[in-house]
This record gives sequence, structure tokens and C-alpha cells, in this order.
Amino acid sequence: MKPATLPTPPKTEPLQTIHIIADSNIHRPDLCAPGVPQTQGIQISESLLPQIRTVATLIAAMRHDFSVRSPEVFTEEADWFAARIIVLGVRRFHLDITLLPMLQTANRRARTFAASRQLAFTPAEMRMSLHAGRPANLLIAETILPVQNSGGIINNSRALQTLIASQK
Repeated sequence: MKPATLPTPPKTEPLQTIHIIADSNIHRPDLCAPGVPQTQGIQISESLLPQIRTVATLIAAMRHDFSVRSPEVFTEEADWFAARIIVLGVRRFHLDITLLPMLQTANRRARTFAASRQLAFTPAEMRMSLHAGRPANLLIAETILPVQNSGGIINNSRALQTLIASQK
């Protein structure tokens, strides 16, 4: 007779919560408001991470018909979320439930982009969050990257930039 065994739960990656200041997305001018929201978390300035803008643009380019004129605003919100999933290793976003369709689109686009470049891909999930009191340009995310507080938004962003570069 075999001894009874309990199923082994799937291994979960340790996640680090970061507060992304979305200050570089032209598709939503309200996100480029002056000033940095005050938060208690590890703040990251998206404008100091050019890889996110680059990947968002490449993702948008994958569905663009280059035989016609490009739109004034080339990327969409889902492109930026897809780029954050790929570049930052985001596994969870704290979002309002109304953004679930956008996150599903972002996951599809990120999966397609990753497959086209033979990159590993893990979809991001949503943690439902009340958005009412949060500034529009503050995004709370959980990443697999071992981000640490380096003493402010600029130092945190530079440290993350170095961490991203070392992940190659």
C-alpha cells in the first residue's frame, strides 16, 4: 500500500510591489501631469526606463499597416501594460475591475511579442483595487525583479535600470 501524499502546491515566485509613476505615455496626456504622487512604496519613474517605451512601440508596430500613414498616437494603453509585463516581469497589477479587458488584451499582445522574439512569457493577473483616491499616473504592480528602495524615485529608477540590463 502506498502512503498518502498531499498534492504539491505550485511554486510561487516572490513578488516585490512597486509604485510606477506613469509619466511617459503620450496616449494619455493626463498621465503626464506635473508632480510626483506621494506614496509609501518603492517609486519608479517610467520615463527613466526607456525599455518600456521601446517595447510598447515595438508591440504597436506589430499590428500597424505601414502602407498607410501612422496615427499621431502610435501606442495604446494595452501596449504599455504589455511592455511592463515583459520588461519589468510584472505578474500582478492593482487595477480597477473595469480595466480587466485592457489587461487581457495586454497579455495577448505581450504573449505574441514574446513568442516572436523567443522570450519566456508569464501573463499578468489583476488584483482588484479601488482607484478612487489614487492619482491617475500612479500604477501599483508586483514584479519578479528583486527591486529594493534605493532612496528615492530617481535612485530607484536607476537601480531598476541596472537590474533590467543585468537580466539579459
